[in-house]
Amino acid sequence: MRLRSLTMALLCGGITFLAVSCENEMEEMDMKAVSSQNAVSLATGQDKFAIKLPTDFGPMSENLRNAIVGEAVAPSECSNTQFVAVQRKYAAPLVADPIAYGNYSLYSTLNQLYSVYLDRGPQYFGANGEYTQLVTKRARELAKFWGMPNEITVNGQHGATLNNRDALADMMENFIVGVDTREIAYAYADMLLADNAKSPLLPESPYFSLDGFATSYDQLIVIGDGLVQLVAESGVEADIVWTGILAHEWAHQIQFKNYDVWYPNGGAASDPSEDTRYTELEADFLAAYYMTHKRGATYNSKRVEQFFNLFFQIGDCGFASSGHHGTPAQRMAAAQLGFELAASAQKQGHIMSIEEAHQYFVANVGNIVTPATVYVQ
Repeated sequence: MRLRSLTMALLCGGITFLAVSCENEMEEMDMKAVSSQNAVSLATGQDKFAIKLPTDFGPMSENLRNAIVGEAVAPSECSNTQFVAVQRKYAAPLVADPIAYGNYSLYSTLNQLYSVYLDRGPQYFGANGEYTQLVTKRARELAKFWGMPNEITVNGQHGATLNNRDALADMMENFIVGVDTREIAYAYADMLLADNAKSPLLPESPYFSLDGFATSYDQLIVIGDGLVQLVAESGVEADIVWTGILAHEWAHQIQFKNYDVWYPNGGAASDPSEDTRYTELEADFLAAYYMTHKRGATYNSKRVEQFFNLFFQIGDCGFASSGHHGTPAQRMAAAQLGFELAASAQKQGHIMSIEEAHQYFVANVGNIVTPATVYVQ
């Protein structure tokens, strides 16, 4: 594929989705080829290193990074938001820098693997640790709110990790084929540090710490500084972004814990192709319930709605895909269900059990997918 096409794929499809100014360019491209190219590069990393992927990675929620650098999709009813301008702000210099662009896949893969398998020291959140206290507080609240003490681990992901010689050597030893001594690991780490020194974007660009997911491996949640930065710069206060992502991914951990009982035939038993949408809508509902509950994060529903509205608008628009998460309207309806449940409790301060909350969602999911005016008690 020509360089120009790859650049347009990243700017218009892979990173900023379909902006109006990109539509004519995209009509000239083979959309399937763009999606395949993105998938291959993300899976294999950079050519100069062969990545060996661990075999014991457990079930994983959607990685929110895929909402930004995922498959390109055809134009649809999904509208663009202020998030597009923020994406362009960081995407344009990235694709214009051959060193940064050439290392994107490798760095993204290594930082994800490091976050899951190697980073078990004291955690911090935010590039300078400025949100550590908030995230620690929210994690404690969520554990108490859902009755899950000492079950979930939350890791921060940082671009600075990719500029740390010892951390890079650890990555080389564990995830690169042919690295069997610490000496070789350091030699490879020094190669990457040399690249970093040549590019103002390595590893400072938020695109190198863009992960946001839950995995059953070690019952872990990972949230990258870059992901929060992009969403916050789009107009949502950073504390709500951190809280909203954490609450959503925590909900996926609840689903992992109860999956066999809750979804014995998949998330949507009547239509397996809708499994992802079903579980995503439930995660939205559970997150919103916690965020506005008097014994949860206690946010005003209007503030939380701002986060969900923007966040859902940047999500996928692949309505025919088996991995589709639901339209922005459906996901907002799921969040609204959570708001209203928290607000309408007869005993203010009462927290539903996990099972009660799940059954409430099951009873009302039909009203979310095909909106109605009355929720089932």
